[in-house]
Amino acid sequence: MKKPKKIILCTLSLSCLIAITACGKKLSDIMTVTGATPLALRESVPSGRSIVITGMVKKEYNLSSYALNKFATVRVRTREVSPSGEFEGAYVYTGIPLYNILEGVTPEKPKTAPFDRPLDMVVVLHSASGKTARFSYGELIFTDDRHPCTLAFHRRQVLPSKDPDKYTKNRHKGDLEGLRLICPRDPDTARYLDDVTKMTLEVLKTPDDLLPVMKKGAKCSSDGISAVQNGTAKPVVFEGVERSKTSDWVRIGHGQGYKGISSAGGYDLRSFLKKNFKNCGPDNFFLFVACDGYRVLFSGREIFGSADGASYMIVDSLNGKDARGKYMLAPVADYFVDRDVWGLTHIVMLDGK
Repeated sequence: MKKPKKIILCTLSLSCLIAITACGKKLSDIMTVTGATPLALRESVPSGRSIVITGMVKKEYNLSSYALNKFATVRVRTREVSPSGEFEGAYVYTGIPLYNILEGVTPEKPKTAPFDRPLDMVVVLHSASGKTARFSYGELIFTDDRHPCTLAFHRRQVLPSKDPDKYTKNRHKGDLEGLRLICPRDPDTARYLDDVTKMTLEVLKTPDDLLPVMKKGAKCSSDGISAVQNGTAKPVVFEGVERSKTSDWVRIGHGQGYKGISSAGGYDLRSFLKKNFKNCGPDNFFLFVACDGYRVLFSGREIFGSADGASYMIVDSLNGKDARGKYMLAPVADYFVDRDVWGLTHIVMLDGK
């Protein structure tokens, strides 16, 4: 008479996974059966995935799956809601943050450009179907690493532990067939994009005849701020704009390093823009220009849609003194302070298309 087989119960520990895979079981099958969040396992970019990077760059880049596998990856959980407010599902993605790719790309503008740095650039992601998603260069480079915009190459559903096979709330069931752009900072999936094949660096058309000319090293101050819309400039209104302040602003420069921990006071940027630009919102872009011609572009989605945007200010006092240059744009949640604009004189609202 044969002895009954022993049944060993184990949690999904590393030793248990080794035993399971030794018996020929796929980890993806085990993760589906448990209904729990998929385990953080190493994934590789599948063959056939690639992206071209072109536009205002020093050279065109064509990143194959082999090249993409050299980049550091992240594992990101999302709870996805459509722009109309419908729940689209909860997922775990493995992918490459756009920052990891862009930090190896050298932007290059024409010699005739009014501003020679990439801070006023737009990064456009293109899908195979022709759809696009647009970001300011700064929101991908100078913000911190929480919830990074990511080119995902693997997706797994987040399922409940009770009756996972019967769960129907996730709209997407299978793994990805191409590179999917996910934007965990955004409140909805308006900038999510399937089957991304190209990235371009561009600049938006700006009314340069109304804006200060770039003068490197110039010491100047703002006599006031002009709001520029549809080719017309007018003085801004401060009356009725909400005030804001911060007391623990850690300031680190991309080029010069630590600059201090500061207190600052000023005007809430969202309130300021809504007061001075009719019908402004997440689909616009905003160009902030200093008296010396320094330029920084922000997307309306990062200002109005992200948690960081709620802390952005136009500062008029820093550490108990008047701000240098009188007015200063201060995206205080940024990792680097390079998007600060001292001596702010002009704000231009631009169409993102």
